[in-house]
Amino acid sequence: MRKKITFGTALSFIFIAITVTFCLTMILSARIFENKVSNVNEKEVMYSKIAEVDQVVRQHYYTSIDDRTIVDGVSTGYINALGDTEARYYKASEVTALQNISKGKLIGIGIDVQKDVSGYFKVVKVDKNSPADIAEMKKGDMITSINDIAIMANNTKEVKEMLTGTEGVAIKINYLRDGEEKTANITFSLYDIPSISYSLEGSVGYIKISTFAEKTASEVDYALKNLISQGATSFVIDLRLNQSKEFKFAAEVADIFVKEGTTMYAQYIDDSKKVLYTSDKESVSQPVSIIVNETTGYAAEMFAVILKDISGSKLVGTKTMGKCTIQTLYRLSDGSGIEITTARLVPVSTPDYHGTGLVPDYEKALSKEQEMNFYDLTIMTDPQITRAFEVAQNMAMQQ
Repeated sequence: MRKKITFGTALSFIFIAITVTFCLTMILSARIFENKVSNVNEKEVMYSKIAEVDQVVRQHYYTSIDDRTIVDGVSTGYINALGDTEARYYKASEVTALQNISKGKLIGIGIDVQKDVSGYFKVVKVDKNSPADIAEMKKGDMITSINDIAIMANNTKEVKEMLTGTEGVAIKINYLRDGEEKTANITFSLYDIPSISYSLEGSVGYIKISTFAEKTASEVDYALKNLISQGATSFVIDLRLNQSKEFKFAAEVADIFVKEGTTMYAQYIDDSKKVLYTSDKESVSQPVSIIVNETTGYAAEMFAVILKDISGSKLVGTKTMGKCTIQTLYRLSDGSGIEITTARLVPVSTPDYHGTGLVPDYEKALSKEQEMNFYDLTIMTDPQITRAFEVAQNMAMQQ
């Protein structure tokens, strides 16, 4: 038989429950308050330090101060102090340039260079329909001076910086072609960056993906249909020199090659694991081999992992960069931006490759001489492409 609880006893229980709840709430509130006060105090110390430095500099620095440069410098220092090697602070103009790149566009003249044994700088690549292409500069031209400044004493990084500029600004380039001196006056302009190139070699379709951009998926889809209609029974995808951070666009391209399901997970700071990308039912049935090396990173590595894990694609070449984290760009109120690491990639089955890189299924390295003359290699003379073709053809025969 159940015992009846008197009204007074029930009231006592209610009072105790209210008291306990009140105490717990007060304790929690106190801790939150203490944390907030601590954070406020820490921020006050930090801002006071910066203000003190600024005050001393403005009182005693012997020349003028560019406030915009100071703000950019402080912001850069803050991001660098995070210890995140992938984090960056971007000026407003740099953010705009990044956004253009994600759309497949670039402000420049459209050439890439490499220092030659002669001391001059050899043009190793000219983007199609770029200002340099329109000015009829060609691969193999030897640049001798830029804006009448001799460049033999400069390194490659310095010369590449000299070949960058603001839209609408002109640059004068003196160069040699077959011993003949030539001059090109080229204006920095916004032009479309070639995202892919492709060709059919026998029964193998070769696709080089230089970068991942908004248009890459549609370009790859078109290339695949074109190559299949010409009789391609397998594909080789070249991801060397691809260090795009456009993971979303890489996932869109991967979707074309793999069956329905989850293609990639993300792990966040709280250790939660969430589905990052998925694919639909449609996929390419032909086997694929993928060329990778130490210049393959970020979204290109993720693309390779997705095809390897889900479609059984084979990797050919050498170990990749090992960049298994996601960086997100946040635009600030003045147009500048910060890019910080926000998550870690978790493949469907491949073990974590961050810092170690992806190990190819078929190892094939270039010789030192071939590495030095990489841009002069062709589909017929590049040993990594040759090996990837062999792998793709063998996979097609085994289907």
